[in-house]
Amino acid sequence: MPIDIEEFEDGEEAERTTAELIIEFLLENRDTAFTRSEIATAIDRNPNTVGSNLSRLKERGLVRHRKHHWALTRDLSRVAEAIRFSDLLSTLTLEHEPLITSEEEAEAWADAQPTQPHPSGTDDEEQSSGGRAAQQSSDH
Repeated sequence: MPIDIEEFEDGEEAERTTAELIIEFLLENRDTAFTRSEIATAIDRNPNTVGSNLSRLKERGLVRHRKHHWALTRDLSRVAEAIRFSDLLSTLTLEHEPLITSEEEAEAWADAQPTQPHPSGTDDEEQSSGGRAAQQSSDH
């Protein structure tokens, strides 16, 4: 697998995430759909880890799923955008150190995830439905 000349000169190649490996594999084989275990074998990762990543990639619209098979989305511009974002994060991590440097920090971030939608996500719905109710009552 080729690497960027700067990585070559530095002598270090950044660790690739499972999601990056999945996208790269499916991009190289975009005319074929694969099972989770076939993808896991091809990228040498645990099938359960691959399955979790495939689900997240599907939510982001980067892969398609039908029965037991997975394939890259037909929207290659969406894939290109995701790759640019991933490259940017990798560059920032190399230049400024990772944001999360320990398992404890990762757990703290995970524990801090909200269990309810942010109020701004529900305020709009309530305001628009309340606004509609006020509009309807003023119409009568």
